[in-house]
Amino acid sequence: MRTKALQIICLLIFISTTVFSQDNLFTVLATKGTNKYATSGSSDWKAVTPGKKLLKDDKLSIDENGYIGLVHKSGKTIEIKKAGVYEVAKLNSEVAAQNSSITKKYVDYVTSEISSGGSENMASNRHKYMDVTGSVERDVPSIKVLAPKESFVIGLPVLLKWKPVAGAKSYAVTVKNLFDEPVYTIEVENNFAILDFSKLNIQKDKVYGYQIETKGSEHFAKFEGYSFKYLPEDKATKVSKEADELRANLNEETALNKIILATFYEDQNLLLNALECYETALKLAPDIEEYKIAYGKFLDRHKLTEK
Repeated sequence: MRTKALQIICLLIFISTTVFSQDNLFTVLATKGTNKYATSGSSDWKAVTPGKKLLKDDKLSIDENGYIGLVHKSGKTIEIKKAGVYEVAKLNSEVAAQNSSITKKYVDYVTSEISSGGSENMASNRHKYMDVTGSVERDVPSIKVLAPKESFVIGLPVLLKWKPVAGAKSYAVTVKNLFDEPVYTIEVENNFAILDFSKLNIQKDKVYGYQIETKGSEHFAKFEGYSFKYLPEDKATKVSKEADELRANLNEETALNKIILATFYEDQNLLLNALECYETALKLAPDIEEYKIAYGKFLDRHKLTEK
């Protein structure tokens, strides 16, 4: 009887040790190229897809000009852009664990969103991603802004973006107070402007409108009627503290980290701040379909892609 009990205990120890050794260390969030993975003791290399869980003894093979975005079980993110073979165990040993519960919260959310969207067909949703890249010009003399009619901001750079107007050589962006007096003006050649409100003389309890005008085009176009204001002080203090904590943990300037920050700002209804993060992410990793899908879903959720 004692011998049988001892055998059962040994079996349980073996099972628990095996399960622990096969712990999911990383989840694949994004991939570009013919990247592959192989399990322990196997020479059978299989294609890596978003949502794939990587175990301790797995290996990764990154294609020439390939890319892979990983999230560690602790919440730490990793991007690999250099071709070669990588041992998951070694990647794990190089990860500094995150201690922030708020970081883990948004990393887990992005992991769930991207993993569940991995099967989405880019071709069948082409309209979303043309909006994301801003590559379609509007022939009619009107400006469509990718923003809600009323926006909240905090003291960080935000992005104003609109669909390009055919023939426009540049655009003038003007921020006005309630008396319709200009407080800030900038002229840009592209169809976006980054506004750093921390450097402007903006009163936090006031509403400000903005207008956008085409320059140098045959048909003049003008947009106005949208506005922004700072978050109320009590909420802004809390949000700023959480944003600082997130940026401290996501301290590397990577596309994946920007996607996570965008999710946080969206959750706080700071859509202009989220927009800036998504745009930066696409500039850092312009060919990654999973990030375009995430951005397209963001625009759709807030009805920012409507004509």
